[in-house]
Formats: sequence, structure tokens, C-alpha cells
Amino acid sequence: MTTRVEIVNDFLAINVQPGSTIQDVVEASGSALPFGCRDGECGTCVVEIEQGMEFISEINEKEKKVIKEVCAGTCTDKTRLSCQMKIIKPNGIVRIKY
Repeated sequence: MTTRVEIVNDFLAINVQPGSTIQDVVEASGSALPFGCRDGECGTCVVEIEQGMEFISEINEKEKKVIKEVCAGTCTDKTRLSCQMKIIKPNGIVRIKY
């Protein structure tokens, strides 16, 4: 059982297993979404979740700190770092844009 991850900017959709990071999905798909440090410290991979928050992992403290610094108050509760998010449940759709 998989969850469908849709990358709006690239018109891509990929079916992935729970436990996969969004970074893994993006790299395998050929998406142009950028990555920097790949460890949740630089903020390069900021995305907005348009759908499917219930299918991804909770935000961690490192991610909260980086998002706060990168966005300077302009982000929403749907802003995340794609290198830190994992798919946690099957049978859903997670739609992201960058």
C-alpha cells in the first residue's frame, strides 16, 4: 500500500511506501525541487503542503527553527522542509509545491 505524492510545480505524481522521506521521493522523480544540506539545517527545500498533512510526519524542533529563520514570519503551518518529512500512512495523497 502506497501514498501518492504529487509535486505541483513539476506536474509529477509518484506512489511511495510509508517511511520514505519526501526528499527520497523528489530525487527519484527527477523533480527540480532544490536541496542544500539535506539535513534540515539550510532551508533550501522549503515546500508548502497543499493536501495530505495527515499522511506526513509531525514537524520536528530543528525544522521549526529553520522554517522560522527562512520565512521570517511569512510561513504558514503547512510550510515544511521536504528533507525532514516522511510519509507515515498509506492510501492517501500528499500534494506539495515549492
